[in-house]
Amino acid sequence: MVVRLLYRWSLLGWLVFWGVLVLVLSLTLLVQARESGVEDSVENLPDSTAERFVVQEWGPFAVQEGLATWYGPGFHGRRTASGERYNMYELTAAHRWLPFGVLVRVSLPNKDSAVVVQITDRGPFVRRRIIDLSWAAARALGVRLHPVRIEAFLPPQDRQSIVGFGLGWRPYVFSREAFTILDTITEWTEAVRMWQRYRAERPEAWLLVAWPPGQDSAESRQPYRLWFHVGILLPTVASSLWSSRVEKE
Repeated sequence: MVVRLLYRWSLLGWLVFWGVLVLVLSLTLLVQARESGVEDSVENLPDSTAERFVVQEWGPFAVQEGLATWYGPGFHGRRTASGERYNMYELTAAHRWLPFGVLVRVSLPNKDSAVVVQITDRGPFVRRRIIDLSWAAARALGVRLHPVRIEAFLPPQDRQSIVGFGLGWRPYVFSREAFTILDTITEWTEAVRMWQRYRAERPEAWLLVAWPPGQDSAESRQPYRLWFHVGILLPTVASSLWSSRVEKE
């Protein structure tokens, strides 16, 4: 009787031991599977998905270095060479030959200061001077007559791509699918101001530039009509691509 009882207790102990062991192994495998799933969704995206969300710095189609000046009250309200009326409070500029409507990043050499303006006029016609900034743009950059570097940009011809400006006005090209669009604007200065308002509550917001729906650079004529958006990167893109490529800048 005693031997049979000890045998039963021994058998029960082994069953409990193996049951606990199986439970521990199952939980371990479950945790590993979940961690692997997260890694696959962020870092090991299928090639087709990774290609859709590729982030890379967008290069300018024209670069110049020289002096920047500004023009203001004496021209305020007058017609520009593009046909628009000059508004000294908008982020615009004059250039001798860059196409009307293109965006130009104006930066100070050896400094972090930069501003992006839209070309709407012709000038300056003075030697060594390469760009005439509006009063608002010169004020934002903190210059009156100063050496600058200018870089001209247009969105990619690919309608599925979009250019995004973050801090420092560095342009990057993304897939349109990488963003949740919060707002759309057709005027550059208003787009910048709206982006700044969004950033007060959502610092991760991007200012985006693209061709209007159904149009690309091959179909567009001067002055180029661009659309501007305020958008937020999708979490998957932000964690897997933005952190590994863009934040290194």
